[in-house]
Amino acid sequence: MSQHRWVLLIGLGIVFLLISLPQILTISTQRSGATPAYDATPRPRPTKPIAEPPPRTGLPPYLVWWNLLSSGLSLGIALGIGLTAVLLKNKNGADSSIAIPARFRLLAVLGTTSLAIYGLYFLLLFPLHRYYNLKQVSLGGVAERHAGVALGTTAATLALFLLYYLAYRLCRGQNDRRLWVILLLGVLLFALVTFFVCIITTLDPYDYIARGRITGVHGGNPYVQVPNDYPADPFMEHIAWRNATSAYGPLWEVLSGLISRCAGDRLWPNVLAYKGLALVSYLLSTLMIAATLRRVAPDHALSGTLLFAWNPLVLLEGLANAHNDLLMVALLLSAFWVLSQTHQTSTEESTSNKRTWGLVYGGLALVLLGMAVLVKFVPILLFPPFLLYLLVRERCWQRQLGLGLLLLIPVALVFVQCYYIFWQWPDVANTLVRRVDMFRMSIASVTKEALQQHIDNEVAQALASWPFLVAFVLSYLIVLGRTTYALRKTPPPEGEGESLASRRGFLRAVGRFLLGRWEIGQKRPWDILVGACFSIFLLYLLLANFWFWPWYLTWPIALLALSGDERTVVPLTLAGCAGEVSHVGWNFVWYWLGISWDTLYQVDALVVFFMVVPALLAYAIPKHRELRSNEQ
Repeated sequence: MSQHRWVLLIGLGIVFLLISLPQILTISTQRSGATPAYDATPRPRPTKPIAEPPPRTGLPPYLVWWNLLSSGLSLGIALGIGLTAVLLKNKNGADSSIAIPARFRLLAVLGTTSLAIYGLYFLLLFPLHRYYNLKQVSLGGVAERHAGVALGTTAATLALFLLYYLAYRLCRGQNDRRLWVILLLGVLLFALVTFFVCIITTLDPYDYIARGRITGVHGGNPYVQVPNDYPADPFMEHIAWRNATSAYGPLWEVLSGLISRCAGDRLWPNVLAYKGLALVSYLLSTLMIAATLRRVAPDHALSGTLLFAWNPLVLLEGLANAHNDLLMVALLLSAFWVLSQTHQTSTEESTSNKRTWGLVYGGLALVLLGMAVLVKFVPILLFPPFLLYLLVRERCWQRQLGLGLLLLIPVALVFVQCYYIFWQWPDVANTLVRRVDMFRMSIASVTKEALQQHIDNEVAQALASWPFLVAFVLSYLIVLGRTTYALRKTPPPEGEGESLASRRGFLRAVGRFLLGRWEIGQKRPWDILVGACFSIFLLYLLLANFWFWPWYLTWPIALLALSGDERTVVPLTLAGCAGEVSHVGWNFVWYWLGISWDTLYQVDALVVFFMVVPALLAYAIPKHRELRSNEQ
């Protein structure tokens, strides 16, 4: 019972802290109603500048070439270690032949080399304190499109991902305490270094600041007013989306309003505040993954934690660029951690007591999932799998319906609490509606750009969007159907196993990947839930998300850490690496080609190709070989 008590205290503490934020904001801004009337009266500018004058752009030639040399050397070291690992595997036949002391030393070398890249390349070239106050700051702008920086960034990124994958291979199936020490030391040092790396591949944190000031300083509504409604506010000069309302959930806007109100009229403390929030979210996510896996899959705990915490995309996009995706992921992983408490409950407890605690944990997990939705809306797709996991064992549909509604009541109350201070229909819905017309770095965007060169733009957009949406809906329903089927432990229909085994071919392997197939008979209910959620995120990013950016991959990376699906580690690592290298395309190659709609299409198509095709090949080819070997 003591274990139940402290788990509930932690979970409820997080929930009550977050749901109290709207009331704190209401009191601090002296809001009297749900949505304050918009006051267009210009407010005075801050009496002091919000930051020091911006520095000159451009990097000293010696620094560029030194870091080009160091990044190339790091890539060479990573390739050398990787080649050695391949030769050792071919000689000994398995990674498990490496002794623990050797693993400890190798992991320390990999971590030290990665830390050197983060420090000697990213931190040395792009320190936060030097470039945080540049207007429209970007990687290419700071480097003035220097080819040496582009090449060095590419080499450093490739080296980081290769070192990361080698570290994962070393930790697979291991649980030694010495390896945990290296892992956690790496987490702290990587976080410390990337915290002080400048925000150079996105302007999102500056948009967070601007909309936080709309809520917390100007008393406006970020779902109604836009930054251009406050031209006297000097913070608005640093953002990109000046004529757009908020794209995020109300919990995030409440938190942004409180941050802006506390950070004041200086840019530096505002930037540090969002960096600090990203740091806390990263550490909490790492803790949740480790705690969850040590309970449900101890043999996978070390490698699963490293799979997320050492991932260069998570560190560079989530922490260095301070994206709010990390907060969403932290809340989502907290929901899984609470739900994991229903796994392997004490055998001394009665059946009715187990079911009671299961529902209590399930309700708390759904509330945390709802809070993740109130940061960014995508996790709403995971409510059906969560409910199936909790209720599918109830054979009576009336009981399933009643318990489902009972579990969703607290979630609905949290939604009302957060939306109340912003509610103004239909403005609050525009956040979701407008995304249908936004295309960037996705399969749908490439399709649209190819079609609109031959047909009308509106027709091209319809042809590029609706087939993908229909495909996503059908795939989503298939995943839910298979999840229900698996959780009920119903055997496949007669002859299905034979027909599946007889299917061959590369394209069918790709199709099974897109539809999220898994072997029902070999999975526990927990594995089925995590696998379903992971598949849903992948399907959404591939088919239904027309507006894509590399940091969106932090969502499936977090769930991959929980699932331990070996088949998707390499594909997702390749996609993440290509996503990070894509910044070189947008910040350098696009400018070298000359900015135009034609070159936009070319770079967009190139980025999508390298993010999608190698990942699908890396999944489908081994799967195809596995099917052929099974048939033989």
